[in-house]
Amino acid sequence: MRKNDKKIEREIIRELTRVCEEAKFDHQGFIWLTHDVDYQRFPQSLQVTLVFNEQVDEAVMLSEFGQLIPNVQAALEPIIGGMLPAKQIEARREHTLQ
Repeated sequence: MRKNDKKIEREIIRELTRVCEEAKFDHQGFIWLTHDVDYQRFPQSLQVTLVFNEQVDEAVMLSEFGQLIPNVQAALEPIIGGMLPAKQIEARREHTLQ
């Protein structure tokens, strides 16, 4: 990873962490998020995954996911120099122990 790639990675982590911490309190069923990127094809390769508790109703999850997409896009816009396409943001469920 080049020096500039590391700088961008730190910025992405900082912004996504901020979105994640806010979303935990404001969005039902949301538990965490992650990202994956290939800096040889950045920003087209950037993929953000929002993870929801498997116990949340699917309709609720989809509604919360729809509300979170603009938050992720706004957080990353200054870093990637444009709007991250919604198709690069996905939701999935994860089993959590209670």
